[in-house]
Amino acid sequence: MANEEEMESFDVSERDLYDAFQPGQRRFRKMTKNQQIYGVFDEDEGDNFTQQSSSSGRQSFSKSSTAKDYTTPVDFVKGGVQQGSKKEKLPETKNKLFSYSDSEEEDDSHSNATNLPAGKKTQDKKQTRKMFDRFSKDAKSSGAGDLGEWEKHTKGIGAKLLFQMGYQPGKGLGKELQGRSQPVEAQVRKGRGAVGMYGAEHKNDQMKKQLSDDEEEKEYKKNLAHWRKDLVEPSTKKKKIQYLYRTTEEVIEEMSKGGVHRMAREYSEISKAKVIDMTGREQRVLQGYSALRSKRTEEPSDSEPTPAGLKVDKFQLEKLCYNLDTLVEHCEHEIIQNAKELSYNQEQIVAMESQVKTMSIEVSKEITRMEMLTSMLGVLEQLEQKQATNELSLDFLWEQIRNIEQSYPEEYVSSDLANVTLTYLIPLMKLRLATFWRPMDSKSTDEACRLIFQRWRPILEFCNKTQTNSRGGIVKNDSRMDPYHGLLWHAWMPAFRGLVGQWTCKNADPMVDLIESWEKILPNWIMENILDQLILPRIQKEVDSWNPLTDLIPIHAWIHPWLPRLGSKLEIVYPNIRHKMAQALVAWSPSDQSARSVLMPWVPVFSKGSMDAFLIKNILPKLQVAIANWDINPSRQELDVWHWIMNWKDLMPSQSLIQLLVSNFFPKWLQVLVAWLNHHPNYEEIVVWYTGWKALFPPEIAQNPAIQEQFTRALDLMNRSLAVGGQVDFTPPPVPIMTPIIAAPHPVPETIVPHGFRELVEYRCAQQGILCIPLVNRFQAGRPIFRVGNVLCYFDRQVVFVLVNGIWTPVTAQQLLDMAIL
Repeated sequence: MANEEEMESFDVSERDLYDAFQPGQRRFRKMTKNQQIYGVFDEDEGDNFTQQSSSSGRQSFSKSSTAKDYTTPVDFVKGGVQQGSKKEKLPETKNKLFSYSDSEEEDDSHSNATNLPAGKKTQDKKQTRKMFDRFSKDAKSSGAGDLGEWEKHTKGIGAKLLFQMGYQPGKGLGKELQGRSQPVEAQVRKGRGAVGMYGAEHKNDQMKKQLSDDEEEKEYKKNLAHWRKDLVEPSTKKKKIQYLYRTTEEVIEEMSKGGVHRMAREYSEISKAKVIDMTGREQRVLQGYSALRSKRTEEPSDSEPTPAGLKVDKFQLEKLCYNLDTLVEHCEHEIIQNAKELSYNQEQIVAMESQVKTMSIEVSKEITRMEMLTSMLGVLEQLEQKQATNELSLDFLWEQIRNIEQSYPEEYVSSDLANVTLTYLIPLMKLRLATFWRPMDSKSTDEACRLIFQRWRPILEFCNKTQTNSRGGIVKNDSRMDPYHGLLWHAWMPAFRGLVGQWTCKNADPMVDLIESWEKILPNWIMENILDQLILPRIQKEVDSWNPLTDLIPIHAWIHPWLPRLGSKLEIVYPNIRHKMAQALVAWSPSDQSARSVLMPWVPVFSKGSMDAFLIKNILPKLQVAIANWDINPSRQELDVWHWIMNWKDLMPSQSLIQLLVSNFFPKWLQVLVAWLNHHPNYEEIVVWYTGWKALFPPEIAQNPAIQEQFTRALDLMNRSLAVGGQVDFTPPPVPIMTPIIAAPHPVPETIVPHGFRELVEYRCAQQGILCIPLVNRFQAGRPIFRVGNVLCYFDRQVVFVLVNGIWTPVTAQQLLDMAIL
């Protein structure tokens, strides 16, 4: 409308809402710049006052206002509720301090600012501040006690429920009042960094109170007098530029505390990353995080008006400031680099000085070592000259080498002088052994040679020495022979091989004594070589040429002395020995007791199964023939055959001997008894004859059930003859065929369970007493050859091949056992 300015507006403005929520805040009218300068003489004072009054929603008292428009509708204003003749009085909440009018406030402030002295001004300001704080405190306390009072005019029961659950005004919620009474507040971050970069962003109550007091103080000063320069906020004053000077020591100290300098971090790879800054009004693309520290210049555009009172500094020179900062940082970086180089050079000087000391010590050691080597070289040259003229002797050589070993022990080991000594020592030892060593004829010469080797052993042997090189490192001697062992191998072994070539195996005692005397001097591997490569082949060769019928020296006399040394290695000659003995027993008679004397020493040497099998195959048939040819005559009894049989009871298996008596002796003996009973016998003589024969049986044989059964049968025949008084019928059993009797099964532990075909065959051979042993260094198709009884065989997986007429033929396990027995 045209006359809209003359109307009085009753709408609630923002200023009214601000005043309602801030009851203790003093209401000051912001003065313009002209009002601060000219005061009441400002020409636009009336217009501004009118404009401010209209904008704030209050009544304007300007004289220049236009006429009101009375054609607009009438607006009514609520005037309150009357009770009777009285009106409801509203409580006065306005502080008396702010009860005066605006004009009085201006006059008072003006008069106080101009007339009061400085001390009075400060005292008045403090008093006013105290009154203002007390008013704010009263306003807060009055609101805390009226919690939920407004709900009596509504249907809400929230406050009632809170009080029923134990809520206390001013305290937190919860059973233990542990809830927070303050709401979560948003905090203004200082810069543009991430969360936590500027420290804790929450404030405690004391800090909040202090900050609120400072803000109120600033607001009070700002509203008190805008036109006074001494009361203007210090932050708005122009600050004096302060220059910060740092020395070189401070820059280096900062680097030592902070680690890497800021410039070094900026020039790192991660600092050169592309950064997009979207914190401002426009998006910025920056090269590195260091650019975030640069000031952002935001010039107001033409379309956006500049706020009143905002100063825009158009002479910031952002690029110049950035360049200056960069130059300063480069200078600091160079200072730090120079400090680092200086520290590094100082450390290098210290290290070089230490290295010089170390090298001087090493040089002195090398000089000393060169002197030692020169002395050793002189000794070796002297030995070389004497060897060339054949003037070198064992005693002189031992003295020179011993002096070097005692004077320079480390150089002796590191220079490997022991092996060098062998070049002079081995020829001398060969000459000495070839000239004076006669161990089979004279033991004194052998003892003298042993003393020479024992004297050289501690000098040459380095079993417990550690060889080092010139640098002090350890040199391993695993791939080389010990010098002492080399002396024995190259000097003593050739002489001993010649001695073994001249030795006769049947004269075993001298050789056994010689080896026992050298046992402590010789190393184990040389002793094993002597026994395996020299002694055992000679024994095998001698066994092959042995003839038990013509040789006067029994074989056990020159084989058994080697049992402690060779042990199981002699099993390779045992089958050949049994074979030659079996050939010698072909024409043997039981009346010859030499066979028993030859076999008796081999009982503890041969295994139980092989010995039993040999006796059953070669001795038992001879005893059967002797019993068959034996004439048992009670009138002129001859017991020679019986004694021949009983002589084998210690060697022969007991079961085989009992079976021999039951099958061959008792049928003939019972037949003689029956013939005697059928021809008018004299029973007393028969009883004596019976008792005499029974006493001839050893107790271990007589107690056997089979033997007792035969004697019981003889008693039964005598009782029948006595009862009848005449003839007694007796049918003797048929005479058995002369076949070898198989020995009783050899007891095998039940816990042994064969896991393969070969183990099964060995298990069956052990049960039946058949010898099953491998032959040394005998192979067929890559498999070891075994001797099972009298046959040769080898096992290939689950098949056994037997040598039959020069051809390896596959057979079954039972066929192999049958062929081994024949």
